[in-house]
Amino acid sequence: MKRIVTAVAVLALASAALADGAETFSKKCAMCHGKDAAGGALYKGAIRGKPEAEVLKIIKEGKGKMKPVAIDDAQDVAKYVSGLK
Repeated sequence: MKRIVTAVAVLALASAALADGAETFSKKCAMCHGKDAAGGALYKGAIRGKPEAEVLKIIKEGKGKMKPVAIDDAQDVAKYVSGLK
C-alpha cells in the first residue's frame, strides 16, 4: 500500500510540473515559438520534441538571436517542450 501511495504522489508532482511548464511556455515562449512549439512568428523552426537537455541549454544560454531567458521553472518548460509530439 505504501508503494501505491508513493507512486501516486510522484505522479501528482510530475503532472503538476508539466502543467507549470505548459503554463510558463504559453506565457513566455509561445509568442515566438508558436503555441504548440511547432514554429511561430519569430522562430519558424519546431522546437517540440527536442531533447530536454537541449531545450534547457537553449533556455539558459540562448541560441542564435534568442538571448538567455531567466525563468524559475526552466526544467519544467524543457520537460514540457520535449514531450510535445
